[in-house]
Amino acid sequence: MSRAVFVPLLLAGVLCAGAAAAQPGSSTDPIVVHMRRGTDHVRLSGRLVQNGPECCYYQFKAHAGQTLSWSVTGPAIRAVLTDPNGNADGPGLASSVPLPADGNYVLAITPDLMADGAFGRFVLKLRIPPAGR
Repeated sequence: MSRAVFVPLLLAGVLCAGAAAAQPGSSTDPIVVHMRRGTDHVRLSGRLVQNGPECCYYQFKAHAGQTLSWSVTGPAIRAVLTDPNGNADGPGLASSVPLPADGNYVLAITPDLMADGAFGRFVLKLRIPPAGR
């Protein structure tokens, strides 16, 4: 079961450190992101830890025809977007991605182990405007 993270101030802090399988933020328990009513963007923070627990997976709802725009600052990462049909795009995920279906999407932010500086705190910005905007 997923935990909801409500974003009243457009900031959700998630430190992906600690132990235990299926902790919030893992692939089996992604953090559910809700954008504040009346807005189309959210700012999330997290931390990628060497030899730490699996991190950081974010789930959000969207509709076919919408576009996800995203950016991240911090360590070297790999980003993979999985759509409601189970199709995955990445790790070379474009910063603007058309969303093909209605339903839940999962954006995985993981360390790029082939690069220097793959661990540490990051800030992830997501924007999903209504279709046609």
